[in-house]
Amino acid sequence: MTTGTTPQGLRYAVRRNGRAVAFCALTIGCGTRDEQGYPAGIAHFVEHAMFRGTRRKSANVINGYLDKLGGELNAYTTKEEIVLHATVLKEDWKKAAGLLFELATEATFPENEIETERGVILDEIISYKDNPAEDVYDRFETLLFEGTPLETPILGTSASVKKIKAPMLHRFVKENFVPGKMVLSVVADIDEAVLEKQVLKMIDHVFPQSNR
Repeated sequence: MTTGTTPQGLRYAVRRNGRAVAFCALTIGCGTRDEQGYPAGIAHFVEHAMFRGTRRKSANVINGYLDKLGGELNAYTTKEEIVLHATVLKEDWKKAAGLLFELATEATFPENEIETERGVILDEIISYKDNPAEDVYDRFETLLFEGTPLETPILGTSASVKKIKAPMLHRFVKENFVPGKMVLSVVADIDEAVLEKQVLKMIDHVFPQSNR
């Protein structure tokens, strides 16, 4: 495995796996613990809402972009990070990684889509409350981390999620989705020196060094 840090501060790791399938992940070092000053659950809301459109792609295009290549796209939020990840054929890894960066840096959070996503998240909160195992785990973590930034449930609460507005999402992303908090990981059947060079070129395109 080859690892490094770019001049922009973005860390990366590439590895050759000898398989036809490639795996890409963009990890952003922010989660529930970074929500001070925001309604609880905003990190998870951002993770959902970024799929609702970017400056170049609509929600429908995003949802079908990797499907057309036979790939998969998904994301998740924890108390400490947001992770966007994709699985594609090795020849399509650049398209996958490019989409992950686009979601992280160009999400538009359109108002109408935000309301749709709010409903999805509120339903998710209800489903967790109806699941005893999930509810007990959330209550346990709240007690375990009481008095710290980690005590808040990842999904937030129904009341807090209803307070989240598009400007808040934009501000949260601006503050946290920066190169110094990002890690790009790529695993593909490509020579690591070649893969590293291609990754560095992509990062420079997304975050030109002159704009630091």
